[in-house]
Amino acid sequence: MKFVFALSCIQAFVVGGALSSANQLAPKPMQTYFVPLPEADIFSSTFKVINTGARAPIMSITAIAISIDDSIVWYDHWEDGYDADTVTRQASTRVWGDGNASNGCAPGVSPCNNSNDRLEAGQSIILENWVDLPRNKNVIRFDAGDRIQSSYPIAVTRAEYPKTPGSLLAGAVEVLPIEKWGRDFIVPAGQDIRENKYSQAFEYTGVYVMAGSDDTIITLPDGSTTFLDRGESHQMRIPVKGARIKADKDVQVHLLAGDVASTYEMRWYSLLSEDKWSKEYISPVGDTTGQTRVVVFNAGTSTISVDYQYFSGTSLRKRSMSVAPKNVQQSEIIPTGSGARFNSTSNFIALSMTDTQSNSGSTSGMIYDWGFPLVPRNQLSSQVLIGWGYGCTGNSCGGGSSRSVVWITPVEDADLYIDYNNDGQSDQKITAKYLSSNRIMDNTDHDMTGAIIWATARNTGPLGRPVEIAAAWGQDGSRSYSGDNSALDLGTVVVPFYTVRVQHFVELDDDKNNDGVVNPGDTLLYTIRVQNLGQDDVQINDLDITNNGVPILTTYIKDSVWYYPDGGLPPIKIPDNTQGTPNPLDSTGIPNPVKLTKRGGTHDIIFKVVTQGTEDRIIYNDGTILQAHERPDLPFDVDIPLVVPAGQPKVTNDDDPDVCIPLEARRERRNRRRRHLLAQEEAFESPTSPFT
Repeated sequence: MKFVFALSCIQAFVVGGALSSANQLAPKPMQTYFVPLPEADIFSSTFKVINTGARAPIMSITAIAISIDDSIVWYDHWEDGYDADTVTRQASTRVWGDGNASNGCAPGVSPCNNSNDRLEAGQSIILENWVDLPRNKNVIRFDAGDRIQSSYPIAVTRAEYPKTPGSLLAGAVEVLPIEKWGRDFIVPAGQDIRENKYSQAFEYTGVYVMAGSDDTIITLPDGSTTFLDRGESHQMRIPVKGARIKADKDVQVHLLAGDVASTYEMRWYSLLSEDKWSKEYISPVGDTTGQTRVVVFNAGTSTISVDYQYFSGTSLRKRSMSVAPKNVQQSEIIPTGSGARFNSTSNFIALSMTDTQSNSGSTSGMIYDWGFPLVPRNQLSSQVLIGWGYGCTGNSCGGGSSRSVVWITPVEDADLYIDYNNDGQSDQKITAKYLSSNRIMDNTDHDMTGAIIWATARNTGPLGRPVEIAAAWGQDGSRSYSGDNSALDLGTVVVPFYTVRVQHFVELDDDKNNDGVVNPGDTLLYTIRVQNLGQDDVQINDLDITNNGVPILTTYIKDSVWYYPDGGLPPIKIPDNTQGTPNPLDSTGIPNPVKLTKRGGTHDIIFKVVTQGTEDRIIYNDGTILQAHERPDLPFDVDIPLVVPAGQPKVTNDDDPDVCIPLEARRERRNRRRRHLLAQEEAFESPTSPFT
């Protein structure tokens, strides 16, 4: 059956049929990524601007880190069109880890047979190939536009560099799954940032926008529009900071900046949509040699004060920046050994920059040049999965030490546990102070790819109270030098990796007229899938699974709620409520009746509804999982279009049958998300917080 997640009005393709208990825990795509930054555009619009001597082909690198044993990855090449679902596949699509060698094994697996077609936690899939230009779509490559889906969360990193001058002109960026995309972006930098203190870092400022759905309308900063289909990208220069980019469907946006004709200086950033900005950020990188600073941008209409703190030796330094409207300001150098915390009374966005010496300096911003976007404090996690963690170019350090390291900063005094191979056993423990910057590398093979790092409160052991951490991977200035071909002049933020994850799916369970489209009178099956990715079991009753009522204009089917644990345990019938609404997931919800085992435990909760209505609309459903022990709430949602067949009375916008009528449910979804983020921010401002 086709599982539909976050689909638009005109893009639902569902297949009917009943779902048996035998396949309740069958693999489903829990995450979806699109590989960004097309090679042809990057070469002509970025590499050639920074270095006129740049020459193709382009080395295209996509790194995938596996978090859980027996994961499945669906790799869908763009060249022959995207698959309708993970079952109906094009000839070029590879499926790694499903035990079926006929549809491919992960690169590097030899021999490729059914028994070897298995993915293990800690395994890294590094997709490296040269891409010739101009691009010939008849030649299949691992490159921009490809879609990656996974049955368990993974970490994905994107990097590129031209054949000439090689990896000294390289960029890398974290790739965000589609649930972290957005629709309203403000670019925090522009080519008008010309002050010498920024080392001409934004003399070239470009933005790349990629769509995840067909017929996506992009509104550009000048008010004009362009259309993108799924996997397509649009590139533009940003002359003035604060440019706004809007889309009618979710997109991912990347900011690329550099010094024109500087030969090497360049930094890449993924951007968060404005609704995900925050009042507080943590940076894990302090580098005296590389002169790391943080640039903050104020998108508001009035001046704001951004306070920040870092350690100089054992002394906590507190500073403040006044940031004018629609403007940027730069912090002092964050020294080696210290992270930094930034906060304000208003939302802002922050970017880290390493190698900020002016053009008159010895490095001119070209030796250790890399950067990353700071992660909002309320979005941090207590563990991280390293997506791409090479210590040197090609992971060959020539007998020397790693030039690139993983940087970790805890939000309070903590113990850090490093599992280099992600085999469930901690290989190293580091005692870390609040706001310390801890540099971590693997001296055995110089490769941190696939490593898991987590933090607990000081002296509580590896399974103690979780402590949030900020993380990045990138070049360490003290380990690199001019002309060092083993150094990767790049880095990324390490995306938070939550210990418990939830995803909501909806599918057509009973299609009355067999047209493959949701019509009034059809039955929908909802599945709430919960996964435990942490290092400890989630005990019975540690989760409360709640649903915010059945969707508007649908009818709950009585006695349809079932709880499906994994591990071969039988499904559990959840009785209906005898008072109030019959759906037991409403109101206070239900606790987890079975332990959710560590490192991959998966449970499904299902229920069914019958659709109704006389107008085309979006059927929206959402809920929240409440965690015990002061862990953050986990919201989930999904929507699917309802189409009234021809001949039935219906109402549409401007009598256009292809336009879905907006629902109050959509506005309520946005409001719930805003309230959820606001509540988390307020929780972090409590008197017991070390940040107060």
